[in-house]
Amino acid sequence: MEQTSLNIGTIGQKLETARQAKGVSVSEAGRATKILSKFIEAMEADDFGALSAPIYARSFIKMYAKYLGLDSAPLISEYAAQNAPPIKNKLSDEVRKNLTQTDLVPLESPSPATGEGQQVFGGVNQAITKLSGSGISPKMLAVAGGGLLLVLLIVLSVTQCSDEEEAPAAAGGAASIERQLLQEGAPDVYLVMPGEIKVNP
Repeated sequence: MEQTSLNIGTIGQKLETARQAKGVSVSEAGRATKILSKFIEAMEADDFGALSAPIYARSFIKMYAKYLGLDSAPLISEYAAQNAPPIKNKLSDEVRKNLTQTDLVPLESPSPATGEGQQVFGGVNQAITKLSGSGISPKMLAVAGGGLLLVLLIVLSVTQCSDEEEAPAAAGGAASIERQLLQEGAPDVYLVMPGEIKVNP
């Protein structure tokens, strides 16, 4: 006799009741469905965490319910409702504004000119407040800042290299001696015997 749905207890209790009504043991149900007996026992005990990922739990519920003659859709819906991931709360604009205002830290020591306290990183906090309202994340700001720093380093290294190439040779230095040798021609140097060198101009 096929049952369409059971309105008693938990998912596991519904599965167990349907299996008992069918008159089969856990091992017989496992052989028929190709589901391990330990997983069937876990489902009937409502221990769906033993089934690894939620996708496996849904598949096992569907296969087992089909074998037992139950409608699997309400069981899967009930499982999804019980094991839905928590909804992340997004910060409202008012909460974000309050958080950025609490980040403003007053400096206790008075300024010598005015005698009033100053705010540490006040400009930075104001910039973050403006940017957070524009939808730009701090991670994007960090990446953009890193990219800008990298471009600046490349430009500085290129200008440094070009300055070194254009540097004039110092008078009387090694560069002038090299230039003189190249213009006059190098002398002929011969190795007469080990340790004795002969130079012909």
